[in-house]
Amino acid sequence: MTPVHLSILIGSNRPNLLACARIAQASSWAGPDVEVIVRDNSGDPQKRALLAQFQRENCNIIVADPCDALTNISAILRLAKGEFVYILSDDDFCFDHAIAALPGLIEQFGKDPSVAGVTGAYVVEASKESAILTYQDVESDDVSKRVVGYLSNGGPNIFYYSPVRRAVVERAFAFMNRLPFVFSFHDQIISMLYLLNGKFIKIQRLLYLHDLGVWEGAESSQNRDLDFYKAVGLDPAINMLHWFLSAFEGAALIRNADDLFPDYPLAQRQPIADHWFLTMFVRFRRDRRLTFGSSFADQAERLRIKLDKTTGQLSFQNMLAEISNFIALFSEGHAQRYFDFWDAVVNQQKPTVSRFAAAGQR
Repeated sequence: MTPVHLSILIGSNRPNLLACARIAQASSWAGPDVEVIVRDNSGDPQKRALLAQFQRENCNIIVADPCDALTNISAILRLAKGEFVYILSDDDFCFDHAIAALPGLIEQFGKDPSVAGVTGAYVVEASKESAILTYQDVESDDVSKRVVGYLSNGGPNIFYYSPVRRAVVERAFAFMNRLPFVFSFHDQIISMLYLLNGKFIKIQRLLYLHDLGVWEGAESSQNRDLDFYKAVGLDPAINMLHWFLSAFEGAALIRNADDLFPDYPLAQRQPIADHWFLTMFVRFRRDRRLTFGSSFADQAERLRIKLDKTTGQLSFQNMLAEISNFIALFSEGHAQRYFDFWDAVVNQQKPTVSRFAAAGQR
């Protein structure tokens, strides 16, 4: 039996014709060494009837009950057999010749454990312009260069849409499913984990086209960020801390996680964590974040000013205390949950008896 080199995974929710057209295109890629798995959770009967016609050998169309995006993609990932997996959005576009080239690249480089994935050139579409971007140094053997190169691209995170070794993706998404809350910036955390796991072979082709859509405008993108916060029961005022949360979580993982990527020495991990934190902290200081009429807007602004004045010179434990104490203003239960998880990460241990109350007194 021919081994499956590549699993193309699409968790689909949009019921429109564009999404159906993208899925039809992806279905055409199925072959002896490429499997395509689509899991539709839209609940739309017309869409499901249409998608059923795309099913064929090595193309599996699954009808699922409505669920969140993480549940949808996690369920597909459990079915994947490929050495590498490629997670696609159902409203973006992949280039056919690039897909055709991937099995050969996987055959050539897949046995090299230092290779985590494949990257190429990405097209970004906005309402008034298009751009082509690539990520610097992600092919480097030096993990520091890979992460710094990724962070040097200040645009949207298209790197997430790269073919990645299945074991690496499974490890990253197992972690995502352990998180207390899923936020919109976590695609960047996932990309970071991919890069910490290995280098990316560069294909000299256009690989993927991403339409910014609602992420194009500052206010509309923050409204989308807000959807994530509301979905997990957090007050809109937390949006003020958006990039500070990303700074803390990413740096804490780079510095302290011991089961998500190779065991780099602390002397190597610390500068990477510092660079991640600084990049996100600059965004925190630069960007005007909305609170959407929250009754906790004043408290959020006071905390923003306080954190701004620290210039990022806080211990992980103090950062966690500030975040958790703010969440506790509107939900002590959510604050406890956030604190317990990240306290365990910071202290490199499993959650036991909570120390949140004590931390609040520091």
